[in-house]
Amino acid sequence: MDNNQKSAVCWILSDSFILSLMLLLGGILGKSVSPFQVVFLVNVMAAVAAITLFSKGRWENIRPTNMSLHVYRGALGVSSTVCLFYALQYLSLAEVTAINFFVPLITSVLSVYIFKEKPKHYVYGAIILNLAGVLLMLSPKLLNEVGNSESPLIGLAFSLCAVTVLVIYNVNLKRIGNAEKVIPQMVFGPLYSALLLLPVMYFVWTPLDTQSWLLIMVYGALLITKLAARFFAFNKSDLSKLMPLEYAQILFSSILGYLFLNQTQSVLGLVGIALIVLSSVSHLLFMHFENKQINDSSLGGSQ
Repeated sequence: MDNNQKSAVCWILSDSFILSLMLLLGGILGKSVSPFQVVFLVNVMAAVAAITLFSKGRWENIRPTNMSLHVYRGALGVSSTVCLFYALQYLSLAEVTAINFFVPLITSVLSVYIFKEKPKHYVYGAIILNLAGVLLMLSPKLLNEVGNSESPLIGLAFSLCAVTVLVIYNVNLKRIGNAEKVIPQMVFGPLYSALLLLPVMYFVWTPLDTQSWLLIMVYGALLITKLAARFFAFNKSDLSKLMPLEYAQILFSSILGYLFLNQTQSVLGLVGIALIVLSSVSHLLFMHFENKQINDSSLGGSQ
């Protein structure tokens, strides 16, 4: 595995862990604060932090190349995050994470047609293992509770809406990464998300207590860190290679859900988590062996 691939793997795994932390905080905040208000505030914080850090008082330092892509991305980011916040009120952290795993599955397939990427056979193998793990993880909820309560169905509907939007978001993010520098992306993504939500604040704004403010500030700090991690990852490797690695998030979410929310898994859920983690590890190993073979071949050809 070359240095770019190693760096991309580290960034995308960091992105997955940060997203698990954000979902945990989102589930806690969503019980007492409107998701729209939370998303607005964290994007304001992220935008202000990015402008302060990167502009250095000069517009040229943050000038975007294609403003319309950032507006589109802001709308997608707001929509997906709000849907996830609502989903977390009806499903566990690990279940929402599992449903979200349809995002890398669909994105990996679409990247072949949209960006003309050519993933290796092991990528498809990892996707199949991932899908099996996701279905096992969701099966107890779908088989035992959907018939008796509408709450899982509502959570599932919000999660699937978030999945649809996030697929479009990832494709758009790759396009921005090819046409735009990292700093304008970190500034205008959260900035336009906040501006789009500004009119909504008139209807949903409520005073916040100290704990809510602290959680929102932590969420905002995580958001800007996550944005940087994802941009750096996508700029160093193909989208189709990175997407299966996001399945490591299920491990992070399961641990956080158990430690902070006392959310446990069924036997089928644990088997599903094991399959998902196995597929992510096997994907990393195949990437390593593939790059090692390429390097060995080039060294042999040069002798």
